[in-house]
Amino acid sequence: MTTQHDEIIQIVDRHNRKIGQQPRARMRADKLIPRASYIFVFNDKDEFFLQKRTASKDIYPGCWDVAAGGVVLADESYEESARRELKEELGIGAAPLQFLFDHYYADGDNRVWGRIFACRHNGPFVLQPSEVAGGMFISVAEALRLKDKEPFSPNGLEILYKLQRHRQAAPPAIFFLHGLDSSGQGTKGRFFAENFPHIHCPDFHGTLADRLHQLTDLCRDLSNLTLVGSSFGGLMATCYATNFPEKVARLILLAPALNYGEYRPPREKLSAPVLLVIGNNDTVTPPAKVVPLAEQTFADLEIRLVDDDHMLHTAFPVMAWHELLMG
Repeated sequence: MTTQHDEIIQIVDRHNRKIGQQPRARMRADKLIPRASYIFVFNDKDEFFLQKRTASKDIYPGCWDVAAGGVVLADESYEESARRELKEELGIGAAPLQFLFDHYYADGDNRVWGRIFACRHNGPFVLQPSEVAGGMFISVAEALRLKDKEPFSPNGLEILYKLQRHRQAAPPAIFFLHGLDSSGQGTKGRFFAENFPHIHCPDFHGTLADRLHQLTDLCRDLSNLTLVGSSFGGLMATCYATNFPEKVARLILLAPALNYGEYRPPREKLSAPVLLVIGNNDTVTPPAKVVPLAEQTFADLEIRLVDDDHMLHTAFPVMAWHELLMG
């Protein structure tokens, strides 16, 4: 029979990139970084289920926990982990998950890369005796008052404060804009679909004007946009930000085709922060042509010149995407 200490855990680095798998006991002993899923369970009154950890837990025993969840097992996605934990801890068999945000927590020996979800369920629950000693529905405001009187898991408190800020702000919308001859299901699109399912990866067709019209329609009712543009998609992102600067929070441009056609920098530089990643062996969008145009276009520009080609085959998969997309 497999015990909790025998479970094989997914191990990641500081940038949430997979680096191996280890038993839970080894993870704790060596102070390795796991992934973890956290699920806020809200009822129809917009209260969430606050649960008490059992005294036998290996970390933060007896503390209040703001969410169901736990570490992600080897070869398990965040979503699969969340569904498993909901079933195990609370007996919730099927509830649609809403992605909220990613969160890195570090305090002494405890470091973890978490993905936070929400779901809706009014109970009753079937509590897992080894994990959950009890619980109650409570508002976010009431929980923040209770933490002054009773112990909470510190990583849970960080997440609760972040949830409060998240609900008060306009939620970010992230779009991946593919290249001229690619699609939203190309190599980069599949990477985002697997690792960041909340990112929109639509297909675009036609001329630059056609594609900008399609993007404008998709973003008509959105704001606080992060646009990740690859090659021709980088040109699209730049042109969209020029047309709608108030809607764009930041740009991540991967070998952007600013050298395409008749592109000219705007009269006034765009203020949104921009990360430009381009290969020094890129012959399609050569840095010698693209970088000067970017410098004339953006006021807040970070340039990363990498040892790679136009497709960024080497650099793209190892970029610190979780940190870049956390905002």
